[in-house]
Amino acid sequence: MKSALKKSDTYFKNIDFNRYIFNSIFFVFAFWCLRQIAYLFQVSEQVSVFYPSSGFAMLLIYYLGPKYLPVYFIAIIVGSLPQSNAFVYDLDTLSPVFRQLVIYGTAGLILRKINSNKKNLDNIFVSSFILASITTALLSAAFFAASYIKLDSLLNLQQLDSVSLFFVGDLSGALMSLPIFVFYRYAKVIGWGAVTADITLNIFKLDKTIGLTLILLISSSVIYLGSFAESFTHYYYFILIPIISASVKWGMGIGLMYAFIGNVFTLTIYSVLEFSHLGVLQLQVVCAVSMIAPLLIGPLHKQKDLFYENSMYDELTGLANMRLFKSVSTAMIASARRNKAENAFLFIDIDGFKAINDAFGHKAGDELLKHIGQLLQSCIRDSDAIARFGGDEFIIQLDGNTSKKGAASVALNIIKSISNSFDFDKGTVSISASIGIAIYPQDGKDIASLINKADRAMYIAKDSGKSCYKFYRPELS
Repeated sequence: MKSALKKSDTYFKNIDFNRYIFNSIFFVFAFWCLRQIAYLFQVSEQVSVFYPSSGFAMLLIYYLGPKYLPVYFIAIIVGSLPQSNAFVYDLDTLSPVFRQLVIYGTAGLILRKINSNKKNLDNIFVSSFILASITTALLSAAFFAASYIKLDSLLNLQQLDSVSLFFVGDLSGALMSLPIFVFYRYAKVIGWGAVTADITLNIFKLDKTIGLTLILLISSSVIYLGSFAESFTHYYYFILIPIISASVKWGMGIGLMYAFIGNVFTLTIYSVLEFSHLGVLQLQVVCAVSMIAPLLIGPLHKQKDLFYENSMYDELTGLANMRLFKSVSTAMIASARRNKAENAFLFIDIDGFKAINDAFGHKAGDELLKHIGQLLQSCIRDSDAIARFGGDEFIIQLDGNTSKKGAASVALNIIKSISNSFDFDKGTVSISASIGIAIYPQDGKDIASLINKADRAMYIAKDSGKSCYKFYRPELS
């Protein structure tokens, strides 16, 4: 009994409640937004052309863990607003709520169990996600059939069509929630501002822009021509050609993004112009197939993971690695040069980490590094960039016109946050951080020299007694 209480106490100590509240607000808000999108494309009661909210919730449970199941329940209730009264429920109206919670919540936990390393969205994840999407859609359709179709009219064709629409709508919705989730993870790791810079640098290149434009032209042309002759609607499947081509050439991440944008664009035109020549089921099937295609064909690309996961993220902490950091930093420096602004580079080394690693083992050291990565992320803005440099060293670039005073304030906040004691299974440890700071453009005009000078300043901080920060000075060269 005491052991169980101790484990429970340790579990709650390790929960960052501020982060939990923030994630919970995001969970509920994101679910509500996606639910409203489903309402926009609703074709009959309980049936939408695509239903992305449940699939996204499944992925959030997979990523964030079982402690967010109560949040999911609240999200389902709130998600029905303002279309229905969220505070008046009976057994019939609660049934769909528990159906979603049980089916998609359980699927998220199973995905979490199968994919123990949640930092990499690899082929195992892709396979299990496709299987989970199909299974949850089948189970949801079965519950829908049992709840909304009377036994004495089971052969009614219209009602059977409703079950088909419900199944494919849930399936296409789950599949279309994946790119949203990948983008969310991507932004959560490197910051929203860094995402903008990276997209500008790597996504909006001429060849990729042409590929996306081709998809939009095909979808809009087919829908428009279909208003003159229904036979033209069969050519909508041509949208798969540029999607498959993009998946093979640039990886499944780009293919998924193209498929998602193309489908949303098509659904919007279809809904706004109220074209009826393209059947709802046909539209749903094309959406589902176009989303599955990158997942199946993308692994042919030399990079096996979504958005080059293995080559972009640090596997342990989930932060950007130096390859991604340099890519994002290049765009940030270019922006600072255009705006004649300053950027600050902070080189962070954890004091006493080696002694903790040697005393408690590598597992404890890894757990501590993950914790430090989360603390560092909480100390910076979404527009800033952060990466694990290697070992127990981290690098941060502060975006915008960052003065020395602003950089010093961030450094002090980091030192204060890291200086708190950390509890884990084998005990409690105290650590600190030494930080070196270099300023663009006065200390350097390229990434390599700025990181090098911030590194030198960090060693001066260590020699000055640790747990402090120092700015680079020319005499350090």
